[in-house]
Amino acid sequence: MKRTILIFGVSSFVGSNLLEVLKNDFRIIGTYHHTPVTIPGVTCIPCDVLKKEYVSSLVARFRPDICIYAAGLSSLKECSLNQKKSDALNSSAAMNCCTASERHDAKFIYISSGFVLAGEDTLYREGETPFPNTVYGNSLSSTEFHIQRSSLNYLIFRCSPLYGRSFSPTHPNWFEYLESSLAKNETIDVDDSVVTGFLDVKLMVNILKVVIDLDVKNRLLHVSSSDFMTRYEFAKLYARIFKKDENLVQKVPGTFPLDKNRSHSEKANYYFKLNTFNIESMTGIKMPTVETSLNLTRKRLGLES
Repeated sequence: MKRTILIFGVSSFVGSNLLEVLKNDFRIIGTYHHTPVTIPGVTCIPCDVLKKEYVSSLVARFRPDICIYAAGLSSLKECSLNQKKSDALNSSAAMNCCTASERHDAKFIYISSGFVLAGEDTLYREGETPFPNTVYGNSLSSTEFHIQRSSLNYLIFRCSPLYGRSFSPTHPNWFEYLESSLAKNETIDVDDSVVTGFLDVKLMVNILKVVIDLDVKNRLLHVSSSDFMTRYEFAKLYARIFKKDENLVQKVPGTFPLDKNRSHSEKANYYFKLNTFNIESMTGIKMPTVETSLNLTRKRLGLES
């Protein structure tokens, strides 16, 4: 019998890609809030993750083996503009889902981000204490701490920025905006101040599936490409690999949204480089370079010449 996975936020960018990869090997239950989802063979139901008792009743009803939190607000800018919403969706709601998972004996998986770190020019290991400098990073960091302190069966995937296509064409993500702009031969302005890894979201989900199959528990793991670059460099590389006009990609000054409620010195560049030694050792999977990841994306999308 297939194990059951309950995905909170199945209509989100990460949630929809989790569903697409995992649906053949697991029984999937998905929740959504504003964007209804209808998928053959998948039970999708409305859920407000801020309602603690409803979340608990939902987990009790379906008795999943695994709960994955893929809801939340992932835009650094949006989180900066609306701290209450960021804290609610990235922290309070995730804690509700974690508590319900713990109560009903389900493994809880949280998709976090390297933006919980301080942005120094170093290769961060999992055991280093987060010192986030953004509202987004603060909300994720508090959730990581809560999960590690209160859950007896959890997995935290702290990821570099993930890219790919989303479920909802009416709300394109940054990668889809890049695709669309270059396909139309339109200029696109891109930040050149924040250095991160970049990984195809489906590569991340396939790695997660391996870790699930290994029954890894109570670990925080870094998942990232093996090299690092800015969005500007990523966009230029995308243009070259997908055979678009690189000259359409224009560099703009950085506007990194520092948390105004905390004291931080502004820098020319911020670095969020994740050490992936542990995930590679555990799974035997070598993390790809950004170029390799983009080439795999091009192949997966059927865009090879």
